[in-house]
Amino acid sequence: MSRIGTVIRFEFTRAVKKPAFWIGTLALPLVVVLVSLLVGVGQAAGTDSALSRSSATKTPFHYVDRSGLVSESVAARWGGTPSDDESGDRADVVAGRLDALVVFPAKPSTESIRITATDRGLFENTAYADQAQRVLEQSVAAGIDDHEAVELLRSPPTTDVTAYADGRVAPGWLSIVPPLLYVAAFFGLVILLAARMVTVVVEEKENRISEMILTTVTAGDLIRGKVVAMLLVCLVQIGVFLVPGLLSLVVVVPLLAGRVGHVTIDPWRMLVGALLLVGGVLLASALFVAVGAAVPSIKDASALQSTAIFALVIPVYAAFFVMTSPSSPVVAFFTYFPTFTPITAMVRNAVGALSPLESVICIVEVFGVAVLLLWFAQYLFRHSVAQYGSKVTLRQIASWRRS
Repeated sequence: MSRIGTVIRFEFTRAVKKPAFWIGTLALPLVVVLVSLLVGVGQAAGTDSALSRSSATKTPFHYVDRSGLVSESVAARWGGTPSDDESGDRADVVAGRLDALVVFPAKPSTESIRITATDRGLFENTAYADQAQRVLEQSVAAGIDDHEAVELLRSPPTTDVTAYADGRVAPGWLSIVPPLLYVAAFFGLVILLAARMVTVVVEEKENRISEMILTTVTAGDLIRGKVVAMLLVCLVQIGVFLVPGLLSLVVVVPLLAGRVGHVTIDPWRMLVGALLLVGGVLLASALFVAVGAAVPSIKDASALQSTAIFALVIPVYAAFFVMTSPSSPVVAFFTYFPTFTPITAMVRNAVGALSPLESVICIVEVFGVAVLLLWFAQYLFRHSVAQYGSKVTLRQIASWRRS
């Protein structure tokens, strides 16, 4: 008689009853909210400070115009006075008697404007450069009669590209945002599951009660029950994270839609991404359970656990290459290598570079590999459950198969 339900209830209840679980689960959202509030207050204060500085009197300065482009009236509005003695003014700046000396070069398009100024701090010193650039920009604009030409000098024209695919307007960059969220979800789930999946298996060996447990439940039911229970615990944590996230989206999405347009949702890409996410999470869970079954203690599991995480998330670092070169042989290898498949296939799916046939192959692969890894994990656990002092080796696995 299967006792997998008993295992699931026991493991899930034991995990969620611990105060440490709720402290760790609630700590991250609270920290994010607090940091966001502090950053918002700081940005508001910084904006007020910047506005007050910009509304203050312009910094007085002397200038040397070797380009012949600077208008004296424009420079005067910004507090500028033509220099009669460049070296003397520079000495006055060094001595603290003058705020700044600006030397406009003969060819400002290829040469830098040289500014000698009194130090105001690392960030405040950029105001000198901004002021000099504005003086030169407005001086050039003042010499042009065409208003449109002046506006073009001040700000380059914007472009609006409309591309077509199969006779319809292509959705563009906004279409990759929804399916690309699956990649972020998978990355977060791997981090959440790693330690939990390994620990829940290794603790049975460390407590030295595995033989007693296996008299009432099979190794397969025990492992499957633990995996399902930890996935449920993970879903509880995700729910806690999603509530403030969804509330934020209710406010943010309408604002973004007004500025960048409406996000396009492709049902096929969303379905493929969801199946890849589920299969990838099962694959990752089975991999972590296999790591836990192969070692005698949590201490011994740390190195293997890190290797397993790295094997799952390494395609994140090649995501841009996957997006820009989906037909590359390297990308093909990443797509079909079992532990690389979830992230690589989700990224390709997001940018529309995963064909329907490739989508089916990748989905079948991740679910198939997940089932094989879960079988292998319970095989390792069943044979190594009483092996308290050493890790499982390939020689031992071969000997189990022969016997």
